[in-house]
Amino acid sequence: MFISDNHGHVNPVGGLGPREVARRFASRGGSFMVVVSLLTVDFGLNVGDLSDVEKLFKLTIESSRMVSEAGVKSVAVIGVHPAECNALLERGWGRNEVRDHMFKAIDLAARLIRQGEAVGIGEVGRPHWDVGTEVVDLCNDVILHAFEAARDLDAVVQLHLERRGAETVESIAELARRANIKSHKVILHHAAPDMVGPAASRGLTPSVPVGRKGEFEASVPLGPIFVVESDFADDVKRTGSVIPPWTMAKKLREYVSTGLIEEKFLDTICKENIERIYGLSLT
Repeated sequence: MFISDNHGHVNPVGGLGPREVARRFASRGGSFMVVVSLLTVDFGLNVGDLSDVEKLFKLTIESSRMVSEAGVKSVAVIGVHPAECNALLERGWGRNEVRDHMFKAIDLAARLIRQGEAVGIGEVGRPHWDVGTEVVDLCNDVILHAFEAARDLDAVVQLHLERRGAETVESIAELARRANIKSHKVILHHAAPDMVGPAASRGLTPSVPVGRKGEFEASVPLGPIFVVESDFADDVKRTGSVIPPWTMAKKLREYVSTGLIEEKFLDTICKENIERIYGLSLT
């Protein structure tokens, strides 16, 4: 039974850390984890400082390596969260200054991907809370730049987005079309059930959180057209916000034993879809 977590965070500075997260995940049958960048502030780093962005990326990459060394195969996805766009604007940065910083962060991520250190850009995207059109437009510019960088590297992009069903999906599909990126390389992190069908029909990859009550169950009737995630933050102050990867693994095994899904369904969403999206061979 192969169990993957498409979107998890580990914090070697203030959390359980990569080795312990991997140990607990493996103890429940976890096989593969995509380790995605946290925010700079989660590591005590400075928002808007490109040298600290590089430290963030290097910590994420090293954490992924440590997860692999602890027995759970892992890859790193690196990027600057859209909350940092908003934070810089609120600090008085001009829109062009913020765009320049975010573009440079993406270019740095692209360089590390080209060197084989990571496999994708993320989280980038838009805030999930209401913001003004200035922020949305700026974030769309960042998404488009990430798509263009990833397209040239055949890398994935993990998107943090608002959850507005088909409206959200259509806006991303249009940006993907403009960038001419392979649509299945565009991952809609934390996709709501009403986004799963529209995303898959556009060739995008929805990533469904197992920890949000009823959302995985609501997505199952649509078929194995998605991947799953814990969205674990590895933050002792936010223990109830999402479920940990090892709890996700336990729940997925229970879904098979109770008949909600068949093992073939689990294998498709946790292994076959992951292999296709990331260009990996998982055994």
